[in-house]
Order: sequence, then C-alpha cells, then structure tokens
Amino acid sequence: MTLNWPSGVTDQTPLPYSLWRVLDALALGLTSGQGGLPSDSKVQEALALAEQYAGRAQRQEQALSEELIEQVSAALMACVGPIGQIIIEDALDELPEPARLSALLRAIGAELEDTQRQMFGSQLRTRGIV
Repeated sequence: MTLNWPSGVTDQTPLPYSLWRVLDALALGLTSGQGGLPSDSKVQEALALAEQYAGRAQRQEQALSEELIEQVSAALMACVGPIGQIIIEDALDELPEPARLSALLRAIGAELEDTQRQMFGSQLRTRGIV
C-alpha cells in the first residue's frame, strides 16, 4: 500500500498527538504492525484526519475579506442576534493589520459566554468557515 504525506501538513500544523504519532511512524518508514503503527485502515483514517486539520488551520490563517466577514457575521448573528454585528465591528476595530480569521475569531470568542461560543463554533463548522 502506498502512503502519501497529507497535503498541507507541516511541522507547525496543530494536530492531536495520536495523529502525529502515526505520521512520525510513517516518516520513519515503519509499516503496519511495526513500532505500534496501527492497521492500514487506521493509518488511512489518520492521514485523512490530518489533511482535515491542516485545511482547517490554513483557513483560519487566511486574510479577512468582505465576504468572509459577512459569513462570520451571519454565523454570529445566528447565535446572539443583532448584537453580533456590533461585536464584529468592535473586534474588527481592534485587530492588527493584516487581519486574519483566527484573530477575529479569538476576539469574538472573548466576548461570548461558553454556550454562545459553542453555538458559534458549530455555526462556523456548519458553514464551512473553519
């Protein structure tokens, strides 16, 4: 079975330890059953998950555009109502240039209660923003 390194995954990609363990074993050239490497199907699953994490990390580091701000606003307003627009505007005023999605999401998250933050995260994932 041919295994390829997941696209977008670098040393700086935030991944759960369990995925890095599999990727490290692959980098060392170990095969299924060696060095604690799981079965081929589990390795394929880990590679797919690693690509998903890498894609999510890349999306969060993208520069903000008007379209992206509108998408985040819609997700936030679905959770907190019209006050979401004010939260977005305040957060944007405080962001350093170049403004990144991850910085905007951190600023918004700091203004939300735990349940609102969870709903907001769910909205972002549902809309494919993160």
